[in-house]
Amino acid sequence: MISPSKVSAGLHVASSVTVVLFVFASFLINFGQKQKLPTHKSLVKYTAVGLIALSYIAKAILLVLHGDALGQRPERLHSAVLFAFVWTFVCTRKQLINFEVLGLSVITLGFSVSFLALGTAVDDAALLTISSTQLLIATCLLVDCTSKCFTRSKNLDETTPFLAPESGISSYGSQSPSGQSINAEDDEDFSDDEHDEDDNEDSNSRQLRKSGNWITYIKNFKIVLPLLIPKNDLKVQACLLACGLCLIGGRFLNVLVPYQLGVAADQLFKGRLPYLDLAIYLALNLLQDESGLGLVQALAKIPVERFSYRQLTNAAFKHIMGLEMEFHADRDSAEVMKAIEQGEALTNVLETSVLYILPPIIDLTVAFVLLYLKFNSSIALCMLIASLGFLSLEVVTSSWNIGNRRRVTKAEREQARIMHQAVQGWHTVSSFNMLKWEISRFGGAVEKHLEAKTDWSRRDAFINALLDMLLPATLFLLTCLVAHEVYEKRASPGDFVFLIQYWDNLIWPIKFLSGSFRYIMTDIIDAERLLDLLMTEPGIIDKDGAPEIGPVEGRVTFENVHFSYDLKRTAIHDVSISAAPGETVALVGTTGSGKSSLMKLLFRFYDVTSGCIKIDDQDIRDVTQGSLRGTLGLVPQDPLLFNASILENLRYAKTSASDEEIYDACRAAAIHDKILTFADGYNTKVGEQGVKLSGGEIQRLAIARIFLKDPPILILDEATSAVDTETETQIQSALRRLCAKRTTFVIAHRLSTVIRANQILVLDEGSIVERGTHQELLDMGGKYHNLWQKQLGGDIEEEGCVLDL
Repeated sequence: MISPSKVSAGLHVASSVTVVLFVFASFLINFGQKQKLPTHKSLVKYTAVGLIALSYIAKAILLVLHGDALGQRPERLHSAVLFAFVWTFVCTRKQLINFEVLGLSVITLGFSVSFLALGTAVDDAALLTISSTQLLIATCLLVDCTSKCFTRSKNLDETTPFLAPESGISSYGSQSPSGQSINAEDDEDFSDDEHDEDDNEDSNSRQLRKSGNWITYIKNFKIVLPLLIPKNDLKVQACLLACGLCLIGGRFLNVLVPYQLGVAADQLFKGRLPYLDLAIYLALNLLQDESGLGLVQALAKIPVERFSYRQLTNAAFKHIMGLEMEFHADRDSAEVMKAIEQGEALTNVLETSVLYILPPIIDLTVAFVLLYLKFNSSIALCMLIASLGFLSLEVVTSSWNIGNRRRVTKAEREQARIMHQAVQGWHTVSSFNMLKWEISRFGGAVEKHLEAKTDWSRRDAFINALLDMLLPATLFLLTCLVAHEVYEKRASPGDFVFLIQYWDNLIWPIKFLSGSFRYIMTDIIDAERLLDLLMTEPGIIDKDGAPEIGPVEGRVTFENVHFSYDLKRTAIHDVSISAAPGETVALVGTTGSGKSSLMKLLFRFYDVTSGCIKIDDQDIRDVTQGSLRGTLGLVPQDPLLFNASILENLRYAKTSASDEEIYDACRAAAIHDKILTFADGYNTKVGEQGVKLSGGEIQRLAIARIFLKDPPILILDEATSAVDTETETQIQSALRRLCAKRTTFVIAHRLSTVIRANQILVLDEGSIVERGTHQELLDMGGKYHNLWQKQLGGDIEEEGCVLDL
């Protein structure tokens, strides 16, 4: 049966550990916190806290005077000293933090009641008085702090609406889950180096940096966890199980290896040759090192790392490609690509958390229990306090280098952006003779990157030196305490050998925890731009259970459509259009009149502000975006070709197309014979953005792609603007055949290309100001008539440049 004295000693050790861990947790919560926590300046509460601190100081003095110091019952003295220190520290704050006082009151009250129940506080009248006083004051503080928490929650419920009031601003583009914006006044804490030029107001990573709460910061990475759970992959699950078993086995070996060496040392001191014990020590050591469980874990990690990288990278690419046009228009593509590359750091965050942070925590817990059972509470608490102090210093020193790390990641993105732009725009760079300037600009970006990395590396080296100074001091203190135990005959020489050997297993958890914290913060900073992108909610999404659009006849209707990009710019105002299958509708007007915006709405790159767009009486917002865009074909004014062969670029419109179908499409677009004159024919590489081809050739390939796709609804955005008169004549009949059975929208600046359209809509500042056929609009003598006179006069038909639609 366990004696009451042992129970009492265990409770005092538990109280010491609890208060130390509470202080460490409070430090982690408070450190770097820029948002104010609930505080109080009440003189009564300061007095109450001060009285508890004084009572613990008095208790420690009485225990020393009564002989309950290190010789007999050190646990009680340790507990009194630690509580006295913590309460005194709280009392010295300028403002009392509510949750700290509440937590300490609960701990004090709980253990005081336990000690009184065991009778450990009634062996002396003075100690009984002190314990009763502590119990009374802690109860009053607990009631006061609890009532203030309820009062504060009630006030928040009364003054803060559950949903933020609507601002009346329609947002088109990426949406931040927070829905908050960063004001200029709130952004004063960010230096120029920390501020990214393309951070918009709702940048989630900036919101997290602004809050200053690193715990909240790390919690936001939980959005990637569903991507990394191998629900249906038995191989990865088995590898995860193997890693877990290796971690558990490693924890046992960390204790067994030094213990076995201690056994061998005791045998040697007894005058025996410990060959068998040393052989067991060798076997355990081999099993512990990289030749044993370490090898198994390293091999098991490979499929897990591949799985997490594959899942995260694919999900990031899918998410970013699924964001709407507004997002991609606002971002630099090179920086987005660099963010995806840096996103690999997210997998490192999880690996570090599971494989390098969890095991050391278990090791430190085992070490504390082992040192307490094998030696005494003084050694165990010394190890615990030293470890937590080391980690606290790591947290503080790591924050010194966060700004430099952000400078490094920003410089890396800027370097990638400049390189991408220069390589992609080589033709422009060369034609303007700006090669030297681009080289100089890239060299400047490299220098900024190296300068930022140097500053980070230099400060990191000093931080490592400062932290490493604490480790020998901790070993010195522990060895002195154990040597004293050996001298007092309370431990054997083998126990001293055990401690020296165990120190390697003890110091590595501390170093791993501190180093892992630094690495995890580095990885988080490197990956925060991808986190920002992943937390960006798409502004254009399919409704739950949205159906496919199905077979389409081609009847398109715009009903009282309004659209604004923002409050300052109204793009479309009360537009109504009706196009029957097979009809051609031309949109004309000056630049910025809303022609392209209407077509972007039809593609659902944006959603209308009010009104609706229907295809065959189906609102395009009620069907999936994929099926909608599958029914539309676009020939843009500036087509984009991938750096691949002509055949691959054409097959992009229909991946299942046969070579003969591609040839027919090219014949219809009057480009087949030209392709055959190339050295490699259809296998000719077109270069970056089709740089190896002429503008007319690129545009005819774009037309061929639409022939191949064969959509029921066609959009021609100045489709023949880059072809000469002879080539234009060659593709007139093909375009006429293409448009005959399709609903066609033609965006035109050259009015000569639309005189045969069924409807011509004249737009001005987002509104339709005139509509009719070519002759009807000329007869009106309005805006269309003026545009016609300015462009071509009355000789256009004689020159044979009319595209007969």
